[in-house]
Amino acid sequence: MSQTVATNVLNPSGGFPLVLTCEHASREIPPEYNNLGLSEGAIQRHIGWDIGAYAVTSEITGLLDCTSIYSLYSRLLIDCNRDLEDHDLIVPRSDGTYIPGNSKLKNSDITKRIKSFYEPFHSAVDNTLANREDPPNCLISIHSFTPILAGKERPFDLGILFDTQEDLAKELGEKLSRKNLRIRYNEPYSGKNGLIFSARRHGKKYSLAYLEIEINNGILLHMSGIKITAAKIAAVLKEMFDGRGD
Repeated sequence: MSQTVATNVLNPSGGFPLVLTCEHASREIPPEYNNLGLSEGAIQRHIGWDIGAYAVTSEITGLLDCTSIYSLYSRLLIDCNRDLEDHDLIVPRSDGTYIPGNSKLKNSDITKRIKSFYEPFHSAVDNTLANREDPPNCLISIHSFTPILAGKERPFDLGILFDTQEDLAKELGEKLSRKNLRIRYNEPYSGKNGLIFSARRHGKKYSLAYLEIEINNGILLHMSGIKITAAKIAAVLKEMFDGRGD
């Protein structure tokens, strides 16, 4: 197999003091994996990617002139937002859907996916942060969530996920709430349970503030919603981080 390009860096010379990551940007699966035994319809669901997350990340990147890094392949192959020891690094089932191509994997299969998709993403984040002339003030991971999971509604627009940096999370959330966005903290997942792995890993390594933003994908189904949401988030991030630390 030829070398897989598994990640991309958008606007690498961006001057704004913030870096974004998007771990679940794509639903793509290389042909050799035969869609992991799933239909195209299944892969297009939220189990295959974070719907709208890349589009929002790209919009914010352009609005702020920041840098963003995103994965080019589906989270179903391997989840770049999980520790290598996590039980859900490669899931055999997701939201009730059985994934044949993830069942009974050999160690060699797992190692191949780590080297092909996981390590290139995290190396790209490391290289971006290590080689910046001016270190950013913050690292933010952008994700989206499905409005209903396992029959339970999630009636809010954005979740701000954090572990140790509650003050920063609350500042961000309060400013976003003034943009007529319904905000929750550590919902629909908690950053205190290791579910902001990527942001925490790189944030701690480079002594940066870090958070994760989870966006209800119900407001990201059309380009108009994507642009409106991105503009609101970008305006708040500009207010918070433009010049902070000077």
